[in-house]
Amino acid sequence: MKKILLAAIALTLSACSDLDVVKTDAVRSFGDILKILPAENSKGDSSEWVMTAPDNTAWFRWKNQEIKIIVDARPFISAGLDLSKLENGVVNENTLVYSSPLSNAPELDTPLKLFEKNADFFRASLGYHPEMDHYNFTLENGNIFEWAKDLNTNGTTGKNQDLDIVFALNPEPLITAGVDTEKLEGWTYTQVPVDIDGKPTKVWKILKAFNLK
Repeated sequence: MKKILLAAIALTLSACSDLDVVKTDAVRSFGDILKILPAENSKGDSSEWVMTAPDNTAWFRWKNQEIKIIVDARPFISAGLDLSKLENGVVNENTLVYSSPLSNAPELDTPLKLFEKNADFFRASLGYHPEMDHYNFTLENGNIFEWAKDLNTNGTTGKNQDLDIVFALNPEPLITAGVDTEKLEGWTYTQVPVDIDGKPTKVWKILKAFNLK
């Protein structure tokens, strides 16, 4: 009887661990984004995929166990960015590159399947932002890529209009390196509502958001 009870408990715990609603729905909603803004092979094969913002100034790139947020560095340089003082981010061919902390050997797959594998691998970095009704990946140092949970409502009406996908950068390293946010073109320096330890608060971010419909 005791063995049967222990087996039942183990089975229940296993089922609970598989029931990850946030991860499952985040992958589903990202698939909806891909239907409107398809990913492209960044290296000519199926080992790395890139989603390009509609204005071609920001990119979300992923491969097996690696996620990157890439943005055009030129608006930041025009706003005073001193690249020699930038401590967070890598400058590569006029872009700022923010990467997840670990990369692995390339793996061939569809863009959504590779994304789903990253949702498993980076589960601690995958979250839901209830104030904006977005899912997101948070990279090191507070740089974030967000996407709408529901494209049918998020990009058309209400407070989240034009926020189907959002690139959100931690402003502190950029400001420390000389960026004057009032001179920064194409990005918005604003406070974003978040929930920290159950308490509503606001944090400063530099945002670029897009409506895909």
